[in-house]
This record gives sequence, C-alpha cells and structure tokens, in this order.
Amino acid sequence: MESDGTRQSTPGKQALYEVVEAFGADALRDLWVFDGDAQEPLFVRADVADELAETDAERYIDNERYGFVTRETYDNLHYAEFYYTVRGFDSFEQYRTFVSRDGERIGVLCSFDRRKGGYDFADLTERLPTELADYPLSDLRPS
Repeated sequence: MESDGTRQSTPGKQALYEVVEAFGADALRDLWVFDGDAQEPLFVRADVADELAETDAERYIDNERYGFVTRETYDNLHYAEFYYTVRGFDSFEQYRTFVSRDGERIGVLCSFDRRKGGYDFADLTERLPTELADYPLSDLRPS
C-alpha cells in the first residue's frame, strides 16, 4: 500500500484529492474510490498504511459497496435524498458518499483524525459535485 503519498492517475482523481485534502488538511488519513467491482486508494497517510498493513482492504471496501443498495433504499423510503454516511471510531471518523451522474455512481470513502467539534460533512458533500463537475465520472473510476 502506498504510504504518505498520492496516486491520482487522472485529473478527476487529482481534483477529488484536492477537495478532500483541503477539507481535512493534516487530519486526512486515507482516501479511496470504488465501484461495484474494484477499489483504489488515492491517498494513505504513512501511519495509517502501517495500521492497514494487516487489514484486508478489499473485504473492508466490499462492506462499503452495500452503500450502492442502501442509498437507493433510503431514497425510496424518505422524503429527502440520502447524501452520506459517517461512522465514528475511537481515533477517527469515516465518511462515505457517492458521486453520481446520469445514473452512474462512484463511491468515495475517506477518514479523518477525530477532532473536537467534528467536521461539517454536509459541506464536503455539497462541494464535491461542484468541484468535480468538469471531469467525466470515468475519471473517478478505480483503475
């Protein structure tokens, strides 16, 4: 796993990284994109890479793929559109959302060190479509 570096192979992935990094700054632990079949780390901080060395990342991301189904379920059950999921862990917060266009979705999963007062994940969710509007969704697909 790449540590303390980035692996943006397309302009869209670079733009995604820049938005998430600006949001979390040094608290950004990792950033992944995924679809129904594959995942790709775009950034993993060195200390997090060490922690993930013994983790089956593919199995972990497989769990996040359920979000493709649950998003539709929530959209059908509620009067409001479902935007994102946040999970709190003892030392970090994990955020998952989907970038969508024309019925296609790419998952975005990232985590940030916990901080007093937390994060405004709604703000990040609203920024992503605007900041990524100039890039085809295929630019975000895992390679």
